[in-house]
Amino acid sequence: MNKRSQGLEILAIGLDSFSIETIRSYLAENSPGFRLTFLHELDEIGGINKNKIDAVFFYSNRQSQKTIQDIRKISIELPQAALILMSSRIDNHGLVGAFRVGLFDFLSLPIEESELRTIIYRLQLHEVIQSGQWNPERAVLHLFSRPESFSSIEEISVTLNQYLNLFFNLEQHVLYSSEFEMMSDFRQKFQFTAHQEKRILRFIKDPMGLFFGLRFIKNEFHFLIKTGEQKFSYVLAKNLSEFGTHEILSDYLSNVLKTSLSILSDSKKREQTRWLSLTDEVTGLFNQRKLLEDLDFYISENETKKNTFSLLFIDIDYFKNVNDQYGHVVGSQLLIDMAKVLRNQLRGQDLIYRYGGDEFIVLLPKSTIEESKKIAIRISDAVKGSEFQIEGGIPYKLSLSIGIADYPRDAQSSKSMIEFADKMMYLSKKSGRGKVFHISEVVA
Repeated sequence: MNKRSQGLEILAIGLDSFSIETIRSYLAENSPGFRLTFLHELDEIGGINKNKIDAVFFYSNRQSQKTIQDIRKISIELPQAALILMSSRIDNHGLVGAFRVGLFDFLSLPIEESELRTIIYRLQLHEVIQSGQWNPERAVLHLFSRPESFSSIEEISVTLNQYLNLFFNLEQHVLYSSEFEMMSDFRQKFQFTAHQEKRILRFIKDPMGLFFGLRFIKNEFHFLIKTGEQKFSYVLAKNLSEFGTHEILSDYLSNVLKTSLSILSDSKKREQTRWLSLTDEVTGLFNQRKLLEDLDFYISENETKKNTFSLLFIDIDYFKNVNDQYGHVVGSQLLIDMAKVLRNQLRGQDLIYRYGGDEFIVLLPKSTIEESKKIAIRISDAVKGSEFQIEGGIPYKLSLSIGIADYPRDAQSSKSMIEFADKMMYLSKKSGRGKVFHISEVVA
């Protein structure tokens, strides 16, 4: 009896009893002969017969980096197994990292039967491909059945190369970093007609095109692949498989690639729209909407991790004089220049927002009140020491009034944090401007 007829061998790690029973019931009805083994902890994996496992259902609600480390560990222990991450926490950025280190699929909790059905179907295809009983259509289904998991054209291109390697012997592979470099080389390598060159240029501009056939002679195939933004590779390949080249490079593959690229394009447009909705159009800093989102995130994170953080409420002293004397165009440029000074004085983890008018807010994650005071003083001193250029290159000096709010000591909600820091900034102005203020202390 071959392995295929024996059914899937599945290892479950860290799953709750309800999830295990859901998977067991579905497999009993749809995948006869399966075997399900359960471990409470990842550390118990050393005692497993590594050659028998087809798939691992692994539960994790941990931070992305820790989950990725666990995925690497499982992949090393069980290199032939398909790994499915199960979590009630959907972190798209973390998922991209997980797929890059070998994740096979993701299953959100609580389990939806339709999602489980798709994963089991993919696992059955995976088993067929692993045993060598694959064909072009099955390979396309296996590699491209989750087009929404691609986060860049580079990732789609890498997967396409994996597909091609199943059927072709790739004898030559030349990378180009620009359209100009590629076309210059091609004009020397190939005798293109004007019509052929036009077709290549049309392919380059086509957002839904990923690979392009340059020349096909018997079993030798020359083609072009987009590997990124303005990056290309030329490949010379020989078909050594039992399948015809046109069967391998079918319309079906082309349509699947176009679907993947279309989803990626739509995702980028949505991300760009969302990004625009979260940034200030003058300075490019985050805006109030993003501030409230981030505050809610850090406050909820504090409930489990007990991390403190601080807010700096920053107001430019006498900024109204600039607008009144030189106009709003000069005032807007000063705000842009001020944003640059703030960025230069902050750490990589710190977040800056334009709150409105001449007001800025800085969020300092994982900072004690003493660290926050030092950062506020550094910002204040940097601005006092800077010369801002205004109309005709005239140097102009500015100062800041800064108020500090410390979470959770000073306030416990997003709104009250902003209000407290604002009040501290107002007291800073009352104490003489150009100061840093917290509670009853004028820091500098």
